[in-house]
Amino acid sequence: MPSHLKPIGREVWRAVWAAGSGAYSPDTDRNIIQRYAELHDRRAALLAAVDNDGLMTVGSTGQPAVHPAMKYVESTERELRAIETVIGFTPEARMRLGIVAAEARRVAAGPEDF
Repeated sequence: MPSHLKPIGREVWRAVWAAGSGAYSPDTDRNIIQRYAELHDRRAALLAAVDNDGLMTVGSTGQPAVHPAMKYVESTERELRAIETVIGFTPEARMRLGIVAAEARRVAAGPEDF
């Protein structure tokens, strides 16, 4: 686990590797899973700032405006959704990943194991 991850990121890191049930390769998938955990840390920090300051703020001309961090929350969540599709955290992606994982186990096992 990368040492720079904060509590949310560490929790996500552990959960993703556990949910993968051996379908992820530490050599090839580490970076995307690290990015996913880092994005969760970023999202948590942004939402904490919004919680601290309030959802609404005063705009440049005195009008009510949504907290500027919400723009970054939304873009972070878009990135998270994209990664969730890749790592199998949607029903369709899980089905695809399950098929791929089952095929990888079959190939790795060899014909003598069947």
